[in-house]
Amino acid sequence: MEKETYIKFVIPAVVVLVAIIGITILSGLASDNPDGFEWAVFDFAGVAEPECGFPGIFSFLGEGPLVDVLTGAVGIVIVLFIGLLIFKVTSRKE
Repeated sequence: MEKETYIKFVIPAVVVLVAIIGITILSGLASDNPDGFEWAVFDFAGVAEPECGFPGIFSFLGEGPLVDVLTGAVGIVIVLFIGLLIFKVTSRKE
């Protein structure tokens, strides 16, 4: 395998792997508590939290830390893939 072809496949794979490991580690740091604005509006002011009509793409998986990690990793991979497609479409070919 040529060096250029090797780099084209290894670098994106390493980036995706680092992103998945990062989201796995950082997901444990996420807080279940709302931020200050949400607290002020929902609890202090007595405004009811709005109900969402769309449950989400992965709602069939339920809730939990493993689902959070899985959906976060899938989201990162999708965003990286879309970014790669945009880069390939907009880059100049010589």
